[in-house]
Amino acid sequence: MIFLTFSTVKRPKYRIQVVKGEDLLKTLDKFLKKNKIKVASIKNWSISFFEEKSITSQRISRSIFHALKF
Repeated sequence: MIFLTFSTVKRPKYRIQVVKGEDLLKTLDKFLKKNKIKVASIKNWSISFFEEKSITSQRISRSIFHALKF
């Protein structure tokens, strides 16, 4: 499991969970559109892994995470 946690001005904490790193960006996009959140208003990004065995999936999700923070 991969957990992406972030906060905005309106709400202190959001948490998205995905199984594969490849699904992280797609799931985040759907979540932001559904809740009408702009990427520019997001702060305090963090990512964590729980029992993630695939190194490739971790690297993909970390790359997405660093690109989002940039």
